[in-house]
This record gives sequence, structure tokens and C-alpha cells, in this order.
Amino acid sequence: MAKRKTLSEKDIDQLLGHYRAERRRLSFQLENVRAAIVDLKKAKNALPRSAAGARPDAPVKRKPGRPSKSASAPAAKKRSKRGPGRPPKRVRPPRPLNEWDGMVMGAVRSAGKLMTKEELLAAAKQWAGSKKPGMKAAEVEAHLTRTLQKLSGRKKMLGTHHSGLRRGYHYGLMDWFFASSGKLRKTHYDKLILAKD
Repeated sequence: MAKRKTLSEKDIDQLLGHYRAERRRLSFQLENVRAAIVDLKKAKNALPRSAAGARPDAPVKRKPGRPSKSASAPAAKKRSKRGPGRPPKRVRPPRPLNEWDGMVMGAVRSAGKLMTKEELLAAAKQWAGSKKPGMKAAEVEAHLTRTLQKLSGRKKMLGTHHSGLRRGYHYGLMDWFFASSGKLRKTHYDKLILAKD
């Protein structure tokens, strides 16, 4: 074991003198800091306050997150014309029926019965022969299909009935169907004529 170094009386006096000098220096610094704090508090209370309670020269506190692009020159925020939330769905004004729509509605009215797509296609080909002589049979069928989908779907001017005895629908005027369920009214069952094979 190493022997501990013993300090002489002279060494101890030197160390005590050094530590006492350090204590005096630190006490002096502490007094200076306390005086500076008191002076700063007085200066802070002497500054004028704005209406909101913040000093006019105080830096503006920034919210967390990425600063806006116009951070150097903040401009007034643009207010949206409408309130918050999802924008309302655009409502299109009702459009008048085109010539194909008129032809299908006229065919069903004049027949006075529920018509299949095959019956309507025969009427469409006859109509297109006089009104659209250059159209091919496939184009006539495509136009008729789109017209039936539009009138029985979005426009709700034609009702559809599925008999279960054959493929496809029978198309009739919407007055012959219940508006709530879309089923054929019993009073108009006589308009459903099923062809016997």
C-alpha cells in the first residue's frame, strides 16, 4: 500500500489562503449577478405595455412547425368564401331530352305497354332509318343502350321490371311504378305482355 503524503503546516496555510481567496471572488461575482437581476427587473417593469399585454418590441412567438413562405413579410390571411368542411356537391341544371330520349319515350307511350330492349331496338332501327340514315346497326344499339341506362337511372323517367321468365328488363313509364320501391303497380300488370315461345 502506498503511503499517504502528509501535509505540513505551511502547505495547509497556503491551501486555506487559496480557498479563502476563491470564496471572496465568488461572493463578489454573486453580488454582481444579484444586482444585475434587480436592475433588469426594474427595466422590464418600466417598459410600456400594448393593449394585449405584450411589449411592442417583444419577439413574436412562432407556433411549432414549418414557417410559412411569407415569414419575412407576413400578409393578412385570405378568408375562404365558404365555411369549413367538404364543398357542396355541384348540382347540374336539368338538361332537356335529346332526340334519342324522345324517341324511346314516344315508343313506350305509343305502345302503351312495357317493352323489352329487343322491341325498343326494332323501333330505334326504324326511327334511325329515316332520321339517321348513315348509322350502322351496332351504333344504333349502342345509342339505345346508353339512352335506356340514362332514362331508367339518372333521369328516373323509365321504370324497369324483371319478369324472371326471360333475360333483361321490361321498360315502362315511371307512372306505372311505385316511386319508393320501383316495383310495378298491380293496376298496370295488364301492360306486361309476355311473348309465348
